[in-house]
Amino acid sequence: MAGDARIIHFKIEGKSVSILDCGKPRRSDVIALIEEAKKKNLVVNLVGATLSKIDLSGLNFARGDISNADLSGSNLSKSNFFNANLSHANLSNANLSGADFSFANMAGADRKGADLSDANLFKTNM
Repeated sequence: MAGDARIIHFKIEGKSVSILDCGKPRRSDVIALIEEAKKKNLVVNLVGATLSKIDLSGLNFARGDISNADLSGSNLSKSNFFNANLSHANLSNANLSGADFSFANMAGADRKGADLSDANLFKTNM
C-alpha cells in the first residue's frame, strides 16, 4: 500500500551520510543505509532522527553523530558506538547491553531506565 511506504531522505557530504527526514523507518531501511555507507567508507549521522522502539541491535554506528536523536525503547544491544556523538540523545528504556560506547560522547543523554549491562564504557564521556 502506498500509505505504508517509508522513504529515507539522506545526503552525502564529504565522508558522511546523514538522514534528513525519515519519519519512523523500518529496521531494514536503516540497515540498508548503514551497509551502503560502510561500503563507501562513510560515517552515518542520525542527528535528531526518531528511531524509538525499533530493533537496531548489532549495528555499526562508529564515529557517527547521533546527537539529539530519539532512540527511546530501542534495542541497541551489541551495537558499535565507538567514538560516536550521542550527546543529548534520548536513550531512555533502551537496551544497550553489550554495546561498545568506548570513547563516545554521551553528555546530556537521557539514560533513565536504559540497560547498560556488559556495555563497554571505556573513556566514555557521560
